[in-house]
Amino acid sequence: MAKVVLEHVTKRFGNVEAVKDANIDIPDKEFVVLVGPSGCGKSTTLRMVAGLEEITAGNIFIGENLVNDVPPKDRDIAMVFQNYALYPHMDVYNNMAFGLKLRKFPKADIDRRVKEAARILGIENLLQRKPKELSGGQRQRVAVGRAIVREPKVFLMDEPLSNLDAKLRVQMRAELSKLHNRLQTTIIYVTHDQTEAMTMGDRIVVMKDGLIQQIGAPLEIYHKPNNIFVAGFIGSPAMNFVEVVLRKDEQGRYWVENEVFRLRVPDEKAREIQNLPAYVDKKVVFGIRPENIEDAEIVPDGHEDVSFVANVDVVEPMGAEVYAYLNVGDQAMVARLDAASKAKDGEQHRVLIEMEKMYLFDPETELAVA
Repeated sequence: MAKVVLEHVTKRFGNVEAVKDANIDIPDKEFVVLVGPSGCGKSTTLRMVAGLEEITAGNIFIGENLVNDVPPKDRDIAMVFQNYALYPHMDVYNNMAFGLKLRKFPKADIDRRVKEAARILGIENLLQRKPKELSGGQRQRVAVGRAIVREPKVFLMDEPLSNLDAKLRVQMRAELSKLHNRLQTTIIYVTHDQTEAMTMGDRIVVMKDGLIQQIGAPLEIYHKPNNIFVAGFIGSPAMNFVEVVLRKDEQGRYWVENEVFRLRVPDEKAREIQNLPAYVDKKVVFGIRPENIEDAEIVPDGHEDVSFVANVDVVEPMGAEVYAYLNVGDQAMVARLDAASKAKDGEQHRVLIEMEKMYLFDPETELAVA
């Protein structure tokens, strides 16, 4: 068990800065997820914690120890990779025990650790099988078990579920979360899948182009994104962004408008956004999540100032809901509508915007207007 601290950590490959001045403080027993698109620096960050990449600048602490110059084998960490990296000629028991044998652990201790890890992961009946006799999910459990038997201070996981099919990924997400609750060990987990980040992490570190964009609890990042990138990356389908102009009428009410709609900003929301007056009569980026767009035809009347008629390009029935792809002038929006919606391909349909859940962003800095 140990906390992990990164202080002003930078990694350069030649002239390319893969990670730029990263500062992350991970308390003991926390499950932290590094998330971002390919090439954002998340795996490089993890590999620097593991000691598999030298840092260019900054400091990394595991527990109270500065580990900049400590070799990977002495950092008391265990890593789970995207590819399972199991020895094909060894059975599951020996795959899990191999690292302990190299470290000259007593045979009884090895046996205890392997069987305990197998029990935790539900693979006790697989200990005599070879990797080729296992499914993808079973192989992943063995790879995790090999890390568990080490009883490390920190688990490092680099996209361990990306080789699994969608249904199995959902199952393994839940199992890894239960495993963390049981082991109470610090876990740093890398993924490009925002759903994994939202469902598994105590906190999320969102990265882009080597820079940390935001650190926070999943719902904090979902509800209060720092910028357009975070707002668009977290959430599925992604947040809609439409360029609008902010207006203020003679009664002191705020509106966002473009060539298709004119939507009123609720007074409470306007008071919440302290910098709002500075953007009057200026272009801003209006953000709304698909789940905050409703079918105005199945909502009671009285919402004229927060609804508009959009052209429907495509409708995708999903069973419990309907995805409607809307054409808003020369811009596109996605709405998650009630399954009872009568929206149809190629027709016009009135939709209602939950304006109390809107976002505004500066079009130049891309930062949230707050």
